[in-house]
Amino acid sequence: MHLWSNSKGFTLISMLIGMTILVLTLPFVYYALSTLQLKQNYTESLSVQQFFIQLRNEVIFSTSVHVADNQLYIRFIDRNDNQEKTAKFSQYNNSIRRQVNGQGHEIYLHKISNVRFEEQANAILFTITGESGAVYEKTLYNYP
Repeated sequence: MHLWSNSKGFTLISMLIGMTILVLTLPFVYYALSTLQLKQNYTESLSVQQFFIQLRNEVIFSTSVHVADNQLYIRFIDRNDNQEKTAKFSQYNNSIRRQVNGQGHEIYLHKISNVRFEEQANAILFTITGESGAVYEKTLYNYP
């Protein structure tokens, strides 16, 4: 009888308690994973909206804005040295990059398939097509 009195190992009650805890936590795990998937779907549109905000700020502090060869040129006065400089926004592979006076390589937006800059009367129309196929448009007004 001494052989059967060993208290090591699982009992039926401990196994039922473990299964109950597992069954109660599985719905929460499913809910957490589904919300993470929803958040990943919005990252492209959030990135594009942030890009539009950055461009708006650049246009507000600019001295002139124009489009040539599907590239956006923004002239501004640098606050550090009070020199007038030109920032060029253009598509570079699947990104939009910014260069100041033809130098540098600042990536402003990733995962795009096409960007189009169109100059209108006192406005610039931006059309961005993401890799997912979503199309984003924004019109920024430039008052002389």
